[in-house]
Amino acid sequence: MSVHKLILSYDGTNYFGWQATRTGPSIQETLARALSRLTQEEVVPEAASRTDRGVHAEGQTIHFQTIKPVTVRGLNAVLPPDIRALQLEKVDGDFHATLHAIGKEYRYRLCIGPVENPFQRLYAWHLHTPLDEEKMRQAAKSLVGTHDFSAFANEPEDNPICTLESIEFEGEIRLRGNRFLYRMARNLVGTLVYVGCGKIGVEEIPRILASRDRKTAGVTAPAHGLTLHKVFYNIPPMGVIYTGSDSKIGRCQGGRPDFGSGEPGA
Repeated sequence: MSVHKLILSYDGTNYFGWQATRTGPSIQETLARALSRLTQEEVVPEAASRTDRGVHAEGQTIHFQTIKPVTVRGLNAVLPPDIRALQLEKVDGDFHATLHAIGKEYRYRLCIGPVENPFQRLYAWHLHTPLDEEKMRQAAKSLVGTHDFSAFANEPEDNPICTLESIEFEGEIRLRGNRFLYRMARNLVGTLVYVGCGKIGVEEIPRILASRDRKTAGVTAPAHGLTLHKVFYNIPPMGVIYTGSDSKIGRCQGGRPDFGSGEPGA
């Protein structure tokens, strides 16, 4: 039996998150069904991040085991068009997508303006009024580093200590850290937006961190603006089965469309 590492991209609009649930369709269940159809085996894929309902992914990492071989082309042939396998490789038998991850990068898209850009409505949080980006950058400085992020978690955690390595503002909000608590990325974005619109002062961020109280931080940003961009590992590839075409003519890029770093909603 072989262990496979899969890079998966998906539009989370029509799914109830990664994890299989009786409530509605999930990415995990849909992928498992496709793998079982290909291999005639019962396959249980495990993901690095259990993305919430409506959250997207450009570079989700999955591991699964099969006896029969699996190819990217074959997998994509049986997956729905809003889920795509991007890269597949065989890895050591003890590889675990969740346990071996050393970091993740999430990206959050905002659409700012009086009229929502219809091309961004499924992938960005629409805000009617401008934000003070400089104040948001100042607030972000207090968040970067190793802290107890209990104030930004929607559920209590046994270990709330995380290292937030960077927060960047490049046409979107990019958050990179070693781990994220439940809804931490969306709560960080919601708090930064509250800073940008004047509901929370820059000087309040250290106090919010120290409080360890979720009620002191900003709103949870809507799920549809969030994308899991990439999961990081220290493990070198053992042999790529498929990584896509080398052709640069009409080459498709993984994930949702890039609307550029210009003013959202313009």
